[in-house]
Amino acid sequence: MTRSPPSAAVAARGRDVPSPAAPLRLRDLDAVALAMPLPAAVRTPMGVVADAVALLVRATDDDGVVGWGEIWCQFPRFGMHHRARLLRDVFRPLAVGQAYGSPADLWKALTTASDTLRLQAGEPGPIAAVVAGIDIAAWDIAARRAGQPLWRWLGGAHGDVAVYASIGRGEPALERVGACLADGVRAVKLRSTGGVDEHLAVVRPVRERHGTDFELMLDLNASWQPSCAVDGVAALAEAGLAWLEEPLPVDAPPVLWRRLAAAAPMKLAGGENMVTAAAFDAALDERVLGVLQPDPTKWGGFSGCVPLAARIVAAGRRFCPHIFAGAPGVLAAAHLLAASNAPDGLLEWPVSHNPARDAMLAAPLRAGRLDLGDAPGLGFDPDPALVARYRVDV
Repeated sequence: MTRSPPSAAVAARGRDVPSPAAPLRLRDLDAVALAMPLPAAVRTPMGVVADAVALLVRATDDDGVVGWGEIWCQFPRFGMHHRARLLRDVFRPLAVGQAYGSPADLWKALTTASDTLRLQAGEPGPIAAVVAGIDIAAWDIAARRAGQPLWRWLGGAHGDVAVYASIGRGEPALERVGACLADGVRAVKLRSTGGVDEHLAVVRPVRERHGTDFELMLDLNASWQPSCAVDGVAALAEAGLAWLEEPLPVDAPPVLWRRLAAAAPMKLAGGENMVTAAAFDAALDERVLGVLQPDPTKWGGFSGCVPLAARIVAAGRRFCPHIFAGAPGVLAAAHLLAASNAPDGLLEWPVSHNPARDAMLAAPLRAGRLDLGDAPGLGFDPDPALVARYRVDV
């Protein structure tokens, strides 16, 4: 089967998905679920986390080339069982054995075929995540067959991306920030819940100890009470935040988001919990978010997120993909960012222990940058021994 290099459509602006000529026929789709115990449980606004989980997609094309993707399944952790069933029982019969002109055609076909199920089940998130994971694996296959790393095949000029250290809850933030800065990272994100006093108690000591020669961000995980947010956001000006992430729930009324943006002395960031094209269209039209953070393992994969990234950059917004996943998901977000050529883009890099990423990721992180190298596709081939050790039945 002959593959051609990407066409100019890859870099085109607009809502069209990238469509390099890359004929595809899948022989098989398999869900590979991993669960790796953490040293200590972590309490988050979404629940207590005791292990690192990852739901990988292993796709095989008709002549044996294997590609890898990842389906978002972090909250609740048992959600990976449901998503694995969706992959196996719903999407595998739709995808396997059919001929497609490109991975983008597969993504469009699966999205269309599952639209009624999405509405009837009331499950836009799980369904979008499964389609995204399949899409990532399909693009991995296509780029492997082209002999190109995905970042280059999708139009990227450079194969390394800047990261920001994403520090989790309950971690010793002052020490963590110092270690990250010493390693060459120049942007750090903290987390907080509560009111403005609690937020200042998180960011103020970091600025006092480590100064202002780096970008500092604060993620509220949609936890700020709307009645307090607009009145309290101005008090965060002293921290010099590059952005304030998800201060409100993604489904808060647009008028409230507009009021908060007007009062905020920093950019507002969001997008990780948007799982439809319409939601991103609205976010771009509203111009409330200065930083957009789609998660390619939650929605879109490459087929949805490559053109979205182009629109974000063209609109003058900052493109910084969200990712909280295992190795394939992290690599997908990194290749996506590199392919976007975003001038000020940053890749989220959680610094907490994540064996689903760290034990399986070969790409080196140096001086605050992730080097994706020249290996074809994602550049990911998991260690069979690690998979066998941590694989769980789903």
